[in-house]
Amino acid sequence: METKRRLHPNAYKPWQPEDEQRLAERCAQGASLPELSQEFGRNEGAVASRLLKIQAEGPAADEALEFGG
Repeated sequence: METKRRLHPNAYKPWQPEDEQRLAERCAQGASLPELSQEFGRNEGAVASRLLKIQAEGPAADEALEFGG
């Protein structure tokens, strides 16, 4: 887990409601999956999964479906 946290500081940490809200907003603003991954300090798979769970809309949500949703 230490190795993953060096690359993604928030790996395996629970999502907070305010993070989910900001994630949805950034997705709606047009942020891409890689941009959100970097911004939120999580790997793309984690971000993609969360975008689908919260039913976000925008380019990153479309990418999430292609990513493996």
